[in-house]
Amino acid sequence: MNLFSLLSLVSFTVYIYLGLYTFKQDSRSALNRIFLVLCLNLAWWAFSYAFVYSAPDKELLWVWFKLSAIGWCLLGGIALHLVLVLTQKDRLLKQWWIYPILYLPGIVILIKVWTGVLDPKDFVRTSLGWVEVGTPESFWWWVSIFYYFTWIFVIIFLMYQWGRKSPFPFQKKQAKIIIQTVILSLMLGSLTNIVFPVLHLQIFPAIAQIIILVWAYGTWRAVVKYRLGVLTPAIAIEEILTHMKDILILTNPEGKIIKINRQTEKLLGYQEEELLRQPIGMICRDEEVVQEIILRITDSRFSLPDREVEYQTKNGELIPVKISISIMKDKSGEATGVVIIGEDRRITLRLRDEITVRRRAEDALLKIHADLEVRIQKRTDELFRANEALQAEMSEREEMEKLFRTLFMQSPIGTYIAQFGKIKMANPEFANVTGFREKELIEVPSLSLVHPEDRDEVKKNAVQMLKGERHQPYEFRIMTHDGRIRWILETLTSIRYRGLPATLASFMDITNRKESEEMIRQLAYQDSLTGLPNRVLFLDRLTFALVQAERNQQNLTLMMLDLDNFKEINDAFGHHQGDLLLKEVGQRLSGFLRKSDTVARMGGDEFMILFSEVGHETDVEKIAGKILEIVQRPFPLETQTVQVTASIGMAFYPKDGRNANLLMKNADRAMYRAKEQGRNNYQRFDLDSDRREAVG
Repeated sequence: MNLFSLLSLVSFTVYIYLGLYTFKQDSRSALNRIFLVLCLNLAWWAFSYAFVYSAPDKELLWVWFKLSAIGWCLLGGIALHLVLVLTQKDRLLKQWWIYPILYLPGIVILIKVWTGVLDPKDFVRTSLGWVEVGTPESFWWWVSIFYYFTWIFVIIFLMYQWGRKSPFPFQKKQAKIIIQTVILSLMLGSLTNIVFPVLHLQIFPAIAQIIILVWAYGTWRAVVKYRLGVLTPAIAIEEILTHMKDILILTNPEGKIIKINRQTEKLLGYQEEELLRQPIGMICRDEEVVQEIILRITDSRFSLPDREVEYQTKNGELIPVKISISIMKDKSGEATGVVIIGEDRRITLRLRDEITVRRRAEDALLKIHADLEVRIQKRTDELFRANEALQAEMSEREEMEKLFRTLFMQSPIGTYIAQFGKIKMANPEFANVTGFREKELIEVPSLSLVHPEDRDEVKKNAVQMLKGERHQPYEFRIMTHDGRIRWILETLTSIRYRGLPATLASFMDITNRKESEEMIRQLAYQDSLTGLPNRVLFLDRLTFALVQAERNQQNLTLMMLDLDNFKEINDAFGHHQGDLLLKEVGQRLSGFLRKSDTVARMGGDEFMILFSEVGHETDVEKIAGKILEIVQRPFPLETQTVQVTASIGMAFYPKDGRNANLLMKNADRAMYRAKEQGRNNYQRFDLDSDRREAVG
């Protein structure tokens, strides 16, 4: 068999493999379907030309040549269609007129080939097979050449624009691969299929269908290596299960654990390996629920509603958890296991109890106060109406005051009476909260117990409430006898005490609630692993720093630091050791930086550092070098001493950007360039370098 016939058949096989492999990755992807059509088109061209090279006579040669025209005439339209889908020209692809523009020129050229208008002048048999003799004097030959170079130029232009504008490094690499392989295929294919036939150089037969295999492989490599196709559901589900904040447990039909997520490990204190193949009853202490789970697996008619149970941690602590149970079934409907999703209810229950207690106390105090006011007013009115009832009224008033004193002293809410700014009466709960004895509080200025920073606000709120301009209780801090700080929620009422105007104050100790709120705030703004600011807090500080820098005409420096080979450490020593390493890196960076600087963990092994009031850019480079040295020092972990390196990208305000998103993006680009430069180094953002790398 002719050598080029054999190569063409090999190319045919490779095209078929590339197309089917990509299609199987995601058959619903429009990009994958069009790539399959492109590969089938090229396969037909290669298959037909295998018989062109080794045809026994010209009659059979012309038959196979005209059949091969289907491949090379329609190639431009299919290739442009593929690039439009790749570069996400969705609005253009929805227009009906784009498809005639894509495919009509190729169909016209195909018809001209089949009718003999656009054919080579002749074929000459050589030792390498039949070789074309070109016809440059034909008008339609020049039309086909113009069409050929036009669609190639459009493809290169679209890929260049897409790669240059894309913010994602992997898309820039995709564009670079496709542009390089298109240009290489263009140069070599044009040489054998256009230049040699026109110059009557019978050196080589036309082998463009073999050379274009380079472009097809480059496109396929971009699809497979850089995941050009749609994210598969399996990968998405795995990421969701790993990072979800709820407790996830999977069991087999026997009720034995087969998988838990990271939140379950953190909450219960177990490593996943310790719970694998263990019965669910090892952590769920409610035997009734365990039996119901087993029954639900074996009897699909049985249903189990959401309910609250207790999970037992590794150290024996019982944690209230609200669980939801679902059955996993195979295609035949048989149960294959159970999915148990749980929610930690501790904080919710604690806050609910505190709110209930506070509301009950407030309602009781308001009821007492309202009842007292009604009775006093009633007796006062009677005093004015009938002087003869004076003694009875006074007696009853004394009884009410006695009742008030009793309720006052026994109230579970801190209560005191202040007159002319000094405490005249205090109940035991007030003394208990402040740490003073009741006698020590008498004649003490009430504001002296208030935290110095809150006194002005307390005075303003008190005046507004007593004037009726404020109806909601207000919060502030007090100083206890031993110097501790407590948060209280206070409400005031105007009364008369011993015939003179006074204030009745009642308050509730909300220190525990404030601590819970602070804990929730820290969860929202701090990284739970390292204690450093998280992405949300860092963006807030960066935005504020940019406003200050613009106002004061100052410079800012942003560094993106990413650990090199962190995944290998995680894989080698486990996630726990990896977490310890991240904590140590965070502590070293915090210890090195000034108080005016900010270091935050952005996720994974990425840290972002904000420097304010830094001098020349060379000073920043010295700092970056020092940080690389600090990170490179050995880290003693629990089971191993490891050594890592880091790559740092730097961006400067205002040179590299005037807003937070652009500065962070440019620092990230510089960091990736540092990794490309061999890692363990720092790079400044350079717009020109980024453009050159994007073009390739």
